[in-house]
Amino acid sequence: MIGEIPIVTIDTNAHNRLADDPRSESVLIELKSMWFRFAGLSIEELFAAQQSRRVVLFASCRKIQSGPSECFLPSNLLTEQLILAHFKDPASFNWKTVDVRRPDFDRELETLESYDYESVSKEQREFFWERRQSDKQRFVELRPKLQPFFAAHDEAPPTTFREAITWLDNVGNKAMWYKAQLYYDLVTTMDSTEATVKEFAASCPPFLSLIYAVFAVPWYNNAVRDPHTGEKVIAHSNDLYMSVYLPYVDMFVTDDADSEKALREVARLAKLGTRILSYGDFCAALPVSV
Repeated sequence: MIGEIPIVTIDTNAHNRLADDPRSESVLIELKSMWFRFAGLSIEELFAAQQSRRVVLFASCRKIQSGPSECFLPSNLLTEQLILAHFKDPASFNWKTVDVRRPDFDRELETLESYDYESVSKEQREFFWERRQSDKQRFVELRPKLQPFFAAHDEAPPTTFREAITWLDNVGNKAMWYKAQLYYDLVTTMDSTEATVKEFAASCPPFLSLIYAVFAVPWYNNAVRDPHTGEKVIAHSNDLYMSVYLPYVDMFVTDDADSEKALREVARLAKLGTRILSYGDFCAALPVSV
């Protein structure tokens, strides 16, 4: 919190819900009593909408901007800044002091709202779709390699996400930390050690949240879970990449039940105090009923 002011962000689904909500003006009034942090990834997703829809969504964003607000970098750039800061000086690294704000956001939003960038927007839509498919496929392809492991040890696959994480921890969790090293090394262009990346993750909740989100959730859902009996913890790529913003806010609002469930598990694993709320629950909890 900033003093006594709660910090809130909403994901792309919630932005869409707010723009269409007949009660939006009342919600916006209540948001002005909070500190609003735009997630750069959400702005990218809003930009990927068709032009007619984009105008509506950015008009809603500008209304939010009339209250206390700022915008953070897209998730990939935000993560990059954190990694570079740690790589430069791990001994004095403090994730809270790394500047991950998006400069000139006011001007950028006005430009994006005013002009037709349909060709670029289309490319953005296609990128998100391809990333969503490739991220899922990567874990789907792991399933036939992982399932025989359970059979060889006469074990049934875990039936819940929490059981799966416990099992993963018990076998050393090497795969997740290998994924974390890939992220770290991609930015630094150096070869890190598992110990270095674990130390970084322990000192950087946004990165820890990201790794749990982009590895543990799709690993369980696409490679481990029995599709007929296993608990579903499903979220698409962009919903999972939103995890980097969780430590920066007191409340994270979504209008997608699958994302809400997945990010609550991520917040639990990363030991965050962030409240993950549905759009409906957020509105119901506002001081003035909307």
